[in-house]
Amino acid sequence: MPNKLREDSNKATMKEMKEEYLRMLEESFQNTAEIKKGDVVEAPIVSIGDQYLILNLGGKFDAYAEIGEFSDSKGDLPYRVGDNLKGYVVDQNENGYVIAKSLTRQYVDKQSILDAFEKKIPVQGKVNSPTKGGFNVDILGARAFCPISQISLHPVEDTAQFIGKNLDFLVIECSENCRRLVVSHRQLEEMKEKELKEEALAKLKVGDVIKGKVLRMTNFGAFIDLGGIEGLMHVSEISWQHVVKPQDELKKGQDIEVQILDIKGDKIALSRKALIENPFLQALNELHEGDTINCRILRLHSFGAFAELKPGVEGLIPISEMSRNRNISHPREIVKEGDWVAVQILRIDEDTRKISLSLKALEEDPWDKIDEIIELDNPFEGIVESSTNFGVFVTITDGVTGLLPRSRVRKNDSFKTGDPVNLKVTAIDKDNHRITLDYTDRTPEELFEEQNRSANYNQRESRNENPRSGNQRRGSRNRNDEEWRKYANQKVNSAADNPFKDL
Repeated sequence: MPNKLREDSNKATMKEMKEEYLRMLEESFQNTAEIKKGDVVEAPIVSIGDQYLILNLGGKFDAYAEIGEFSDSKGDLPYRVGDNLKGYVVDQNENGYVIAKSLTRQYVDKQSILDAFEKKIPVQGKVNSPTKGGFNVDILGARAFCPISQISLHPVEDTAQFIGKNLDFLVIECSENCRRLVVSHRQLEEMKEKELKEEALAKLKVGDVIKGKVLRMTNFGAFIDLGGIEGLMHVSEISWQHVVKPQDELKKGQDIEVQILDIKGDKIALSRKALIENPFLQALNELHEGDTINCRILRLHSFGAFAELKPGVEGLIPISEMSRNRNISHPREIVKEGDWVAVQILRIDEDTRKISLSLKALEEDPWDKIDEIIELDNPFEGIVESSTNFGVFVTITDGVTGLLPRSRVRKNDSFKTGDPVNLKVTAIDKDNHRITLDYTDRTPEELFEEQNRSANYNQRESRNENPRSGNQRRGSRNRNDEEWRKYANQKVNSAADNPFKDL
């Protein structure tokens, strides 16, 4: 290439570079010109000196910040060159913009206080003295009032702990002449706490296993500090064993490893139990249906008693399986918490992880010796269980119930639960565990009337079963059988341990 052409090409390139530089410089001037006092800025640190941090705002002037203001409580600076620093623009001078965490007396005038109020810029203040309902605070050379509710996130028990302290405040009320100022330190703490929560929450997901610290405990669970955010571990998630109170298993300040079960908004559900092998799975190899095992009664409910078979493995003794020989209304009539009892395992449901137990399965069945217990036509004194519109149920002895059919009940007789009554047994059905009762002093007239009623009933049933009739019924039942069917159905509905449930 000729020298002349090469020289012209270099001049053109230099001109383009100069124009691009001037354009970028003009843009940076424009960007810088938009920065005003009170603005929040975030810029990278380009150098760290003995006293100041130098920031690059991308304009004509750099910015600087005092190292001491951005150091932690130990005096250490948690920033390095290249890190972004966030703060408020509090002043501008020949050296550039001044970046700070809050307004200080050094950079203040009346307009600064108004700016702090309108733009919610933190300001430094010194708590001077207590006053009615709060504190007198020196804010940038002006007197301000901080209500006691606005000095801390937590309830204040000792006001003396704040006197003489330098704190950052938000101006929450300001008159036009700045003569009435109300400030809050609490709102700043809430803002910081919210930022920490959001940062911590963004790092968490369901299924994570993390370390935390026990903050406080209630009857329903324990609150765990996860580093800027709290999670709740329900009392049922502390251990596979039944836990009555979290204090029985945990201590305040205890370090603990937990798994995140769920996250809804800022609510986090935690579990320690999820990190422990389920003892039920191990127990499947050791427990079998039909086994007899000693267990400890843990707690009682109206429907039954929970018993501990092995640490962390529970079973339920339904109230219907409490006793073969007694009608009970609550498990406390048979057992109490802490009792050791022998039970038989009825069912083990692997899908629901539930185990059903029985006390009465180990008791002797009185029907095995019914001939020794009851004699036909011999009078006995029983106790009325219940009176229904189809008969009266009477306890003959523990575990044995008979029926006085409604057809045999005298019109003027009234039976109340718990009343003693003198009757006799007229029929025993061993296969179906059914006993029919009657009065001991029935007159011939009553017997004749009952026979007629029974005969009429059987005739009606026979007609209903006649193939020629249009209303044929399946099967044949006499009146006595009908009474027993009603008896069985009633008992099924009222008690699961009904001896007539298979009718």
